[in-house]
Amino acid sequence: MPATEHAAGTQATDEPAVSRRSWAPFIAGLMLAYFGASLALFAPVQNILPRLIESSGGAAHKAVYLGLVTGLGAIAALIFNPVAGYFSDRWVTSDNRSVIVTIGLVTGGASLGLLGLQRSVPGIAICWTLCQASINIAYSSMAASVIDHVPRKDWGFAWGLLAVAQALGIVLGFGAIVLVFPSVTGGMTAVALLYAVSLVPLVVLLARLPRVQLDGPGRPVREGLKALLNGGTGYSAVWVGQFLMELANSIALLYLYYYLQDVIHYPKPGTGQLILVGVAVGATILATVVIGRLADRSAGYRRYAMLAATLLAATGFVLAVVSSWDPVIVCAFALGAGYGAYQSASSALSLTVLPDRASAARDLGIINVASSIPQVIGPSVAALVIITGAGYRGLFAFAGLLALGGAAAFSRVPS
Repeated sequence: MPATEHAAGTQATDEPAVSRRSWAPFIAGLMLAYFGASLALFAPVQNILPRLIESSGGAAHKAVYLGLVTGLGAIAALIFNPVAGYFSDRWVTSDNRSVIVTIGLVTGGASLGLLGLQRSVPGIAICWTLCQASINIAYSSMAASVIDHVPRKDWGFAWGLLAVAQALGIVLGFGAIVLVFPSVTGGMTAVALLYAVSLVPLVVLLARLPRVQLDGPGRPVREGLKALLNGGTGYSAVWVGQFLMELANSIALLYLYYYLQDVIHYPKPGTGQLILVGVAVGATILATVVIGRLADRSAGYRRYAMLAATLLAATGFVLAVVSSWDPVIVCAFALGAGYGAYQSASSALSLTVLPDRASAARDLGIINVASSIPQVIGPSVAALVIITGAGYRGLFAFAGLLALGGAAAFSRVPS
C-alpha cells in the first residue's frame, strides 16, 4: 500500500483508545508534563547556565563556552529524540509509552540535579548534554501519545493547550529561579524536582489507559527517512516549514536586548525585554487555544499554519524599519499571536502527515530535529547576518524572509 494511502487510512479510521468524553484528564496530565519539560529545558539556558559558565570559565570566554555547551546539548536532543521514539513505538502495545517517559523522568531529574553541582566547564557540558538527552527521551513519547489518546478532531485544540503549558513553563520557570531560588544549586534542585513531579501524573495515566492498538509493526527507520526525503504525505514539507520557523524565531530573539538598546534606544532594555516577553506570552496563550479550536472545526491546519507564518514574517519586516517603542509593543503582541497560532496549527499538521501511525513517536522525533538544529546553528547564522553589515534591523528582516519560506513550505502539504 502506498505511503499516502496507508497514512490516510490509518489516521482517518482508527479512533484513539480514550473516548472524547474521557480524554480531558489525560490532556491535563500531558499539559503538566509539557510544563515541566519546558521549564527544565529553558529555565537553565535563560539564567543558570550563563551564570555557571561565567563563574567556572571566567568572563573572557563565556560567550564561546555558552555556545559550545548549548550546541552539544542540542546535538544530543536531535539524536535521542527520534531514537527514543523508535523504541517507544516498538513497546507501545505492551506499556503504552509509560516506560520511555519513566526513563526520561528518572534520568532527566538526576541530570538536572547534578548540573547545579558542577563548577567546571567540562562538567557543565557533560551534565547539560545528559539533561538534553534524557529529557528528549520523554519528549517524543509525549508527543506521540496525542495520536494514541486524543480524537483527531481535537488535535489542534490539544496542541494549543500544550503550547500554553510550554509558555507557562518558560515564564514561571524563569521567574522561580530569579525570584524564589536565586542560588545556582538551589535553582537547579528546584528545577529537577519540578520536572520530576510534573511527569509523574502522566506516567500513572499512561500505565492505566487502555492499550493502544496498531495496524502493523511499524516501518523500518529507512522508510521514515525515505518519506522525509521524497515528500511522502507532506512529511518533508512540514519538516522544512518547522525548521525555517524555528530558525527565524531563534535568531530574532537572540539579540532582542541589543535591538532595544541600540536601535530603539529604550532606556532600560532589560525592563523593556521583560515587558515584551509578557505581552508576547499573553498573546501566545490566547492564540494557541483559539486558533487550535478553529483549525479543528475547519480541518484547516495547513491554512492556519501558513497564515501564522505570514503574520510572523510581516512582523519581522515591521521591526526592521520602526524606530520607536510603541510599534514594538504592537509587534510583540503580533509575534506572540502568530507564534501561538503556528505552534497549535503546525503541531497538529505534523500528526496528519506521518507516514505510518505505528512509527509515530520515531517520526515525530525526526520532525522535532527541525526544532533542535536551529538551536545549534542559530547563534552563528545571526552573528553572520550582523557582521556582514545588515545589523539588528537586517536580522529581523532576514527572520521575516525565513518565516515566508516556512509559509511556502507549509503550502506544499497536500490538503
